[in-house]
Amino acid sequence: MALTISQLRVFTAIAEHGSIRAASRALGTAQSGVTQQLQNLELILGATLFTRTNRGIALTALGQRLLQRAGAILGECERVEQEVQQLRGDYVGEVSFGMTTEPLIDALAPVLTEFRTRFPRVAVHLRTGTSRMMIAWIREGTLDFAAALVSKYTDTTDLSVTTLYPSDPVVVCRRGHPKARATSLAKLTDCTWIATRSPNLTDDPQANRLNNFFESHGLPPPRILATVEGLFESLHLVGETDCLSLESSIVARHPLFAQTLTTVPVRERAVEQNVCLLQRAAIPVTPAAQELATMIASYTRTVRATQNSANPP
Repeated sequence: MALTISQLRVFTAIAEHGSIRAASRALGTAQSGVTQQLQNLELILGATLFTRTNRGIALTALGQRLLQRAGAILGECERVEQEVQQLRGDYVGEVSFGMTTEPLIDALAPVLTEFRTRFPRVAVHLRTGTSRMMIAWIREGTLDFAAALVSKYTDTTDLSVTTLYPSDPVVVCRRGHPKARATSLAKLTDCTWIATRSPNLTDDPQANRLNNFFESHGLPPPRILATVEGLFESLHLVGETDCLSLESSIVARHPLFAQTLTTVPVRERAVEQNVCLLQRAAIPVTPAAQELATMIASYTRTVRATQNSANPP
């Protein structure tokens, strides 16, 4: 006997709502039916998925693992349903995608506005974070695609990668910073920095882009005040303290930040990276997701071509 999609939906509903009674209400199904589905699922797996506590029920370790798998499976089922509808010309459903700082500032507002005009019945869900986070979310099926940074260190063996344009990372600081006019990285070794990396990935050069920047120029590791994974947190700390950060050059030029931040004109350059569209290589995205990805690619390439022609090297 094999587990079924219905059983996974019931299991997920119980986990999300905290009780069989609440799950039955959410599903519009009799409580006895929900209980039977859960019992059958536990029988098939030969494992207990929930335990009772003073606060109700809680997932066991096996239940927590199944919840991760169930989310990915049910997400794929929803995509199949949406894909069939969209291939018939009925554009409904949801597109979930991710963006790192540079493409988000470059393209999100105009592209999203146009997309919603063309496909008003397609919901859009955006997630932001680091490239490492984007890649993990794509692999687990949480995102349809992402526009993120890719370097020679990035593991993209199971992904489809479309290069959009080269990134332009620079050192940024608050206006009025005592080292704002420094021309070499060596003059910034006594400064504190805000970094975007995971403490659990200390041996990964991509996760340690800032460390790699210093090491590649023969300098000791930077003094890192904090590691963050969000643009707002990073720029808030840089704008309110004497910390520095390695960010896209567009950050200091954007109207939201130009009055607060400036670029430190160091001559050294960080490891070359490209802004790329990423998605799973083995599984196509839905037509709506493909439309949005194509619009982002087209818009960013057009904007960069215009900028390059207006500011030739």
